[in-house]
Amino acid sequence: MTLWQFIKQFSKFTVTGATCFAIDFGLMVLLKEVFGVYYLAASGISFVVATCINYLISKHWVYDVKDKHAQFKELIVFIILSAIGLGINTCLLWVFTSKVGLNYKISKLIAGMIGSIYNYITRKLYLEK
Repeated sequence: MTLWQFIKQFSKFTVTGATCFAIDFGLMVLLKEVFGVYYLAASGISFVVATCINYLISKHWVYDVKDKHAQFKELIVFIILSAIGLGINTCLLWVFTSKVGLNYKISKLIAGMIGSIYNYITRKLYLEK
């Protein structure tokens, strides 16, 4: 991968990630503030919705998937990595909110930044061959 290809892909990853984080964050706040859903449950629901959208965008726009026959395997790996990401996100959200005492929205922002690093590294290692 050339430097230009890396910059282009990383830019697409960043735009996709920011868009999906906005969906994740907005849906979490909507569920918590409007519908009274517990913040960890709201975050889990919003994370899953945003992750599904992220998968579809990433598959068609961010990563160049050459082997169309390996897409089922890719989906399974994506689900496993996302489940781990959900666990990380939920634990960080809980620690920053319940133990540190931050507002759940600030905690979500911090967890989202840490999660984006995890997402980029693991997707580069396990999904882009």
